[in-house]
Amino acid sequence: MIDSSAVVRIERVYPSVQAAKQDLATNAIYALVVIPHSYEANLKRSINAQITLYYNAQFVLIGKSIASALMQVVGTLNAKQWSAKNLVKDENLELAIGKSMPIFSQITPLYNASSNYAQFMLTLLLPCMLQILSALAMLHLLKNRPTSVSSVLVRYGFNTLVFGFWGVCMLTLLQNLGYELRGSNFLLIVGTTLLVACVNAVVVFVQSILLDMKKALGFMAIYTAPSLAFAGVTYPQASMNFFALFWSKFLPISYYMELYIQQANYGGSVGFGLGIMGEMLWFLLFLALGVLIYHLRLLSSSPLAKSLPKALRKRSAV
Repeated sequence: MIDSSAVVRIERVYPSVQAAKQDLATNAIYALVVIPHSYEANLKRSINAQITLYYNAQFVLIGKSIASALMQVVGTLNAKQWSAKNLVKDENLELAIGKSMPIFSQITPLYNASSNYAQFMLTLLLPCMLQILSALAMLHLLKNRPTSVSSVLVRYGFNTLVFGFWGVCMLTLLQNLGYELRGSNFLLIVGTTLLVACVNAVVVFVQSILLDMKKALGFMAIYTAPSLAFAGVTYPQASMNFFALFWSKFLPISYYMELYIQQANYGGSVGFGLGIMGEMLWFLLFLALGVLIYHLRLLSSSPLAKSLPKALRKRSAV
């Protein structure tokens, strides 16, 4: 009966739960359904029978799909059993079926209708990777200390253009894979470029303060590494505690993923998309602060700034 579902397919039958543990841990199977030996007999005797489902939590979407399919199968089995009993009492098939299952739920996903796990993960993994790689490249460009403010801006602009281009390639790949795009493609392109610009701005600020490649690299690793968990996709922001929610709001990727989901999956309005991108603009303040710090450092290290204290000492001595 479980095989009748389009989502679930029985691969193996195990004599015990312990025998199936290894396959479940090594991803040889996605889930394990434990059916008691006396299941059918208990149903006939109107005794509650329990079916247990174990699934690998690493595959969130697959686990939920299997659980939903199993609930439908169990509901159908219960309906058949109660229909037979009600038919004996009422002697009317339609009335017996109505009493057995008065409400039948059918859930149809609005997007990712086939429950494609690759679509669920790729749309999050690729932007997270783009963010991290852009930060690494920006740090590499700032490895040699800039000699002017224009040098900082040129490096920043160059890195933003390069990884903005890779962001467009990422969006093209997702579309070629057949993933939905119900909103504005132009907004997604602008949003992807803005994501890169925001991350690069944070890098400029951090490096302007630390002026140490290793320390800045460690800081950016701590800052960007939890993006997968705090982006608000695999773990919803509504369920986050204060610290997790604060970290999520402090990551450009969390705003970008909201923009992507609204545009690609829900077909959100242009105004709503612009509102999300407006919330990302405050990250660009880090660029202004970083450029200001570099400017002050350049002034303090200039020959004129060094000669001023000496001239002041001579005047005071006279």
